[in-house]
Amino acid sequence: MERMANGSARKTYSKANNALPANLMPGNVGDINRVIWPFWFTFTAPVLTPQTGSNAFITVTQEAAFIWMTMCKVVFLRTEARPPYVYTAINALLPDEGANNANDLMISVRDAQSSRVFFGQPMSLDQVGPAEEPTVLPTSQFFLPNTTIECVYQNNSTVNTYVPFITFFGYRMRVPEAQAILSTITG
Repeated sequence: MERMANGSARKTYSKANNALPANLMPGNVGDINRVIWPFWFTFTAPVLTPQTGSNAFITVTQEAAFIWMTMCKVVFLRTEARPPYVYTAINALLPDEGANNANDLMISVRDAQSSRVFFGQPMSLDQVGPAEEPTVLPTSQFFLPNTTIECVYQNNSTVNTYVPFITFFGYRMRVPEAQAILSTITG
């Protein structure tokens, strides 16, 4: 590629656009409405004492839509009952089943606006992969801007206190025709 002097960024893009097939063009250059970029949202972590539940929310900002493709988790176990608390990360990659699991921690994910639920029933957080081995969704999920996604936590343990973090990874993209598409939907 040539060095970009004044005005040559457009020339460079034009040359790449003419020389490369569409599937090889980078997704982060060009018309602002055609640009995609990697992004992630993390649910804030509630402290889940034994036999309690909590809800956490993320909102897809109005800047662009979000395509949810993978998810991962980090779970901390609180080992002290009184301050100062000690938090230990549960290493889901270790084979020691007893000390490295959160079997009693259940989650459910749903679209807060449409009430669309993404799992048939609450699932153990142990079924979600850690950052080293994230869970890949069988089908990517598309969320329009201003969508709120809810994660419902339930700690069924009678003794353990957990602090979970769940991160959704995917891509952001602008959808300029979204309002025209939505106007064709009637309910």
